Amino acid sequence: MGDFKKESNMILKKIAYKIEKSNLAYLFTAFFIIGFLIYFASFFNGFVWDDEEQILKNAIIQNITNLPYLFTSSTFNTGGAGLSGFYYKPLMPVSFSFINFIFGLNPFFYHFFDLIIHFANVCLLFLFFKKIFDHFKYKFSKTISFFLSLIFLVHPANVESVVYISSTQELLYVFFLLLTLLISFKFLIDKKLNWKYLAFLSFFSLCSLLSKESGIIVIPILITIAFLINRSRIKAIIFSSFFVLLFYLLLRFPIAKTPLFQHSSIIPIANALLLERLLTVPFELFSYLRLIFFPLNLFVAQHFVVQSLFDVRFYLTLPFLLIFCVIFLFISRKFKSKSFLFFSLWLAFSFFLLLNIYPLDMTVAERWLYGPLIGVLGLTGAIFLKGIEKNIRYLQFFVLFSLLATVFFSIRSFNRTFNWNSNLSLFSHDINFVPNSFDAQNNLGVALFNQGNMQKAEEHFKNSIKLSPNWWTPYNNLGAIYQRLGKLKEAKDLYQKSIDKGNYYLAYENLAQLKAATEDPKQVIPFLESSLRTLPNNEVLNKTAAYIYFKTGNVQQAKLYATRTYQIRQTQENYLLLQSILNPKK
Repeated sequence: MGDFKKESNMILKKIAYKIEKSNLAYLFTAFFIIGFLIYFASFFNGFVWDDEEQILKNAIIQNITNLPYLFTSSTFNTGGAGLSGFYYKPLMPVSFSFINFIFGLNPFFYHFFDLIIHFANVCLLFLFFKKIFDHFKYKFSKTISFFLSLIFLVHPANVESVVYISSTQELLYVFFLLLTLLISFKFLIDKKLNWKYLAFLSFFSLCSLLSKESGIIVIPILITIAFLINRSRIKAIIFSSFFVLLFYLLLRFPIAKTPLFQHSSIIPIANALLLERLLTVPFELFSYLRLIFFPLNLFVAQHFVVQSLFDVRFYLTLPFLLIFCVIFLFISRKFKSKSFLFFSLWLAFSFFLLLNIYPLDMTVAERWLYGPLIGVLGLTGAIFLKGIEKNIRYLQFFVLFSLLATVFFSIRSFNRTFNWNSNLSLFSHDINFVPNSFDAQNNLGVALFNQGNMQKAEEHFKNSIKLSPNWWTPYNNLGAIYQRLGKLKEAKDLYQKSIDKGNYYLAYENLAQLKAATEDPKQVIPFLESSLRTLPNNEVLNKTAAYIYFKTGNVQQAKLYATRTYQIRQTQENYLLLQSILNPKK
């Protein structure tokens, strides 16, 4: 037994020394091979969840000439009234627009792009870890940085960010954040004040903010790293950050007019009282710690709210977190270092954004850990590097721990990518963990509807309405089922209810088409005109209006709407519609 232990320790040491002597090309190749094996299957996944609204049904990102508009709006497709929403992240739809321009609406290339950005982030993270650990003169910084970056590559909490196309924002803001920090080292270490580096880090800071609001953490992180490395440059960093933030705010508010303190009435945590959101914080933190250290169960659409001191999710998790904090304080005293302080602050800054003090659109989301996980890994590295200074066994234990974690995390991540294959595979799996999630119920209903399982779909739409009576989407979807079943009056009522509750563009489209098929054309015109005032650039409404006006003999109006339909989306079908009206057969 003793010989086995001795031999094992020797092997672990050899691995560490081998990594220390390896060049970057070998290490980056290892990242690529491991990551490719884990995520290869995701290349063949489809558009899932919000991907349909953000990409598949979003005519704006499907026209490259709309790029300037993307900086003057929010991100969510409204079906004819431009883009809307509560968030401002223009670089994500810009990336979608470029991918669509080159490759079209093929999900393979969107997944490929996301994986490439993830690989780039892993490599940048390795360089950043090594840079900061080398600066504080730690031994074995390359080995520690390699394994920390490897764990980031394979961690199951990051699967959602990588395979869910609408999470591209997470990948982009971290990409630009890491570029900013790497350039900041050049700026802070150089003896002369190099304005070129300051300009580059300012530009990448802005890009991080334009990728996602969470990019705001680049400012306190930059100031912190300047304080630890070169305090004489703090004023320049603050000066740069001020103008970056000012330019961002000018883009967001006067130009894009994106609200800051506004949230959807259907989001439970956004509508909770401040006290309820504070009571929810312990379970939020517990959920993220579980995801980081034991990511066995993975699922989306988490909308829980803790409303009472007597809720088990409060009174059981709070003591656990207090014990965790005591352990953390003990470790911080024992392994006191500047790198430990830096990553502790990284963790504090990034987690503060996740805890719904300022309400978000979900209580907990796996994808939101993509940036904060770097703080956790950095802390882990700082602890072990400090320990290695005292005892080489810390290195052996770290290598062993990292290898075991990599194997376990890789298997879990590989399996999780298959859940994201389609809406049906994702929500039929995840609904078991979040049966009270209103959007999970609705989305599973949509997937079943598309499979032709009307009975099950109806059940889930009704569950969604029961869980969130003010949400407009399931009313429209239930209406589509009733229309299929021939219950046309009930379908019309549900479509109208969806419109009344949320001006849902699909309900406008469905109701317009149903009216056009079942009512006198002249009676349909007032509804169409009213709908088009709300959604002037909706393809289906304009197409239906062209058809209805042509049927009533008003060829001039029919030409107007057929022309507009073709301008919105230049498809063969829309071209033929226009030609049939311009040149009617006698």
